Amino acid sequence: MAQSVPATLEAAAARISCNTQELSRFSQHLQALPPYLAARINPFEFADAAGVGAETALDLFVHGAKLGLFDLEWGMVCPLCGGITHSVAELDRVAEDTLHCSLCDKDVDSVLDDTVEVSFAYAAAGAPVDLHHDFATYQHFYTSSSYPYREDWRNYHERYTVADVKLESGQSAKLPLSLEAGQKYRLICLDTHSGADLLVAENLPSAEKAQAVELSLTNAGFSCPAITIPAEEAVLTLANHSDLTVWCRALQLNLDDIAAIMGKGPPEFSRRLTGKHLLNNQAFRDNFAMHELAPDLKLKLRSLTLLFTDLKGSTALYDREGDLAAYRLVQDHFIALKQVVRSHSGAVIKTMGDAVMAAFPSGNDGTAAAIAMMGAMQSLAGGRRNNDVGLKVGLHAGPALAINAGQTLDYFGQTVNIAARVQGLADAGEICLTSALNDNDEVPALLTRSGFCGHPELARLKGVSAEEQIFRYRLGS
Repeated sequence: MAQSVPATLEAAAARISCNTQELSRFSQHLQALPPYLAARINPFEFADAAGVGAETALDLFVHGAKLGLFDLEWGMVCPLCGGITHSVAELDRVAEDTLHCSLCDKDVDSVLDDTVEVSFAYAAAGAPVDLHHDFATYQHFYTSSSYPYREDWRNYHERYTVADVKLESGQSAKLPLSLEAGQKYRLICLDTHSGADLLVAENLPSAEKAQAVELSLTNAGFSCPAITIPAEEAVLTLANHSDLTVWCRALQLNLDDIAAIMGKGPPEFSRRLTGKHLLNNQAFRDNFAMHELAPDLKLKLRSLTLLFTDLKGSTALYDREGDLAAYRLVQDHFIALKQVVRSHSGAVIKTMGDAVMAAFPSGNDGTAAAIAMMGAMQSLAGGRRNNDVGLKVGLHAGPALAINAGQTLDYFGQTVNIAARVQGLADAGEICLTSALNDNDEVPALLTRSGFCGHPELARLKGVSAEEQIFRYRLGS
C-alpha cells in the first residue's frame, strides 16, 4: 500500500515545478530510509536513489527545511579522511579560516567549495537513531557519504582496533589495553571528532606501572593530546564528561596500511551539496534570511563562476516606446533571466538598474545559462536578432569571499571586479568570457554547439594591472 505524502512536503512541492510522480517517489524513498541515513541526507545521492531530478530534490529539501520538515546542517569535512569535524545549524558558525581534524591531526583551509558540506536531517515519528549499534552505522554518520575511501578505513578499523568502549554521558569505565613496545597507537572518538596519542613506555619501574592512567572526554575532545601507557598489560580509565553517548576506540597505527590507502591519491569526493552550491541555489537565497547573519561574516571560495549582464539600448527604449512599455520589457527580461539562472543551478545575487549579477557552482553551468539568456532575449524581442535592445553578458571564474552585505550574501574580490569589467566589453548579443573559463574545453565546445563563434583578444581592464585574454562569442559570426 502506497504511503501518503506528508502535508508539509506537499506544501514544499507546491512552491516548485515538481510533478506528482516525482513527489510520490521522493516521499516514498524518504519514508523508507533507515533512521541513521535519514539523520544526514546527501540530497544528490537521495535524488539518484529516488529517481528524482537532482535540482528538484534539492529545491524540495530547501523548501522543506524552511517549512520545518527538515533540519539543515553545515558540516565541516576533512578533505583527507572525510571525517565530519563538526557540524552547525547556522551558516555564520562555519569556520572562516581553518578547521582542525583531530583524527588526522592536521589543519586544513576552510573553503565553501569542498570542506563545507551541507546535509538535511529528517526525523520520522517514533524512529530514534541508534548510531552505536554497529561500527558501519557509526562511521557512516560521522564520515561524508561522498568520501571514496570510507570502506577502506572501515576495514582498517576492523583489523587494528585493539580495544573499545561505549559510554553514556557522565559514565566512566576501565579500558584494558595490551600494547606492544615499538608500535604506535591512537585513541579516537568520532562522536566528538577527537583523538589522543597513546605513547607506549617500556621498562617502567613497578611503581610507575601501578599508577592509575586516566583520561577524560568533554564536548571539546580528550583532556590530553597524548598519554603514556605502560607496554603490555595496562588499564586506562575513561570518563565521559561530554553531553553525548560516545564510542571510544583504541587503534594501532599501521603505517604501511595507512600509506596504501593514502597512496590511492587525493580523495575525489562524489557528488555532494557543498556550501558553495547551496549559496548559489535560488531557492535557498529566496527562503533564508541572509541579513540575519553575523555582520563581519567572511567565507572563502576557491573558485566561483560569476556572470554579469546589462541591456544595451534600454535608455533609448524609454524614449521610443514610452515608460510603461519599456518598463514592462525590462521587468520581463528580469523574470526570464532569473528563470534561466535557477534552471542552471545558479542564483541571482543582485540586480543593479538593468543589470544582473549571478553566480554558479561551475563554468559549464554559467556558460549554459549565458547561452539560454540569449535565447530568452530573442524570444522577448519576437525573434528579431538585430533588435535595438540587446543583452550583453560577461563571465569570469576564480576565488572570492562570501560576505554579509546587509540585506543579502554578496561576493567580494578581484574575480567579481574582472567579471563586471568583462561584461562591459561585450556588445549587444555577445558573450565575453576570460581564459579562466575558455581554457576548459567543454566551455567553447558548448558555445560552438549552440551556434556561437568566438575569437580571442587582449583587453586592458580597469583596476587590473595586466592585460586580460578575452574571448568574444557571437551567434553565427
